[in-house]
Amino acid sequence: MAATPTSRRRTQAQRSAATREALLDATLACLVEDGFSRTTTTRVCERAGLSRGAHLHHFRTRNALVAAAIGHLAERRSEELLAAAEELPAGRERLAQGLDLVWSSYANPLFQAALDLWTQARTDADLRELLVEVERQLDRQTLELARRLFPDLAPRPDFDRLVEMSIATIRGLALLDTLHPGGARNRKQWTDCRARLVALFEAEPAPGGRELDIR
Repeated sequence: MAATPTSRRRTQAQRSAATREALLDATLACLVEDGFSRTTTTRVCERAGLSRGAHLHHFRTRNALVAAAIGHLAERRSEELLAAAEELPAGRERLAQGLDLVWSSYANPLFQAALDLWTQARTDADLRELLVEVERQLDRQTLELARRLFPDLAPRPDFDRLVEMSIATIRGLALLDTLHPGGARNRKQWTDCRARLVALFEAEPAPGGRELDIR
């Protein structure tokens, strides 16, 4: 039976959502390949195959567009990592493999693109204000992911502090890709850092644990 015109035609809301996603995906691709300074709204629209009017309908400024793109990336990252967490084995191997999973979400070109925005925001108050909420979103996702990855360890009084230190370590090593693209140097150091983090998670809880500040 042939499809009716109604079944073939997308709704306005569906078309709008598709346009928005195309803009965000094109923005991420431009940020990875060209960096923030060369990611103009014109380049993004050309890459997405959309008119400039489509961009202005969804995002009034470039800062709003790139901040939304990083938020879009954070949501996608959270979904992918939570799904991958379900496939991890139980037992002692889960800790190291869970840390590897978090590491993989930072040791990639998309993190370098996000880092470019964070650097720009240091002297751009408007962009900084937009990215603050994205950062809070990332912190909330990280804590949720950690509790799903390591449910047996989550009750520890110092669990949040260990998560915070693990993320700081991972981000610090990922910075090496800025001047040494390819990841060989930071992957080598990650092996040792991961072993030390595993040892800390397996040790007796330290006193004075606290929750991450994600307000």
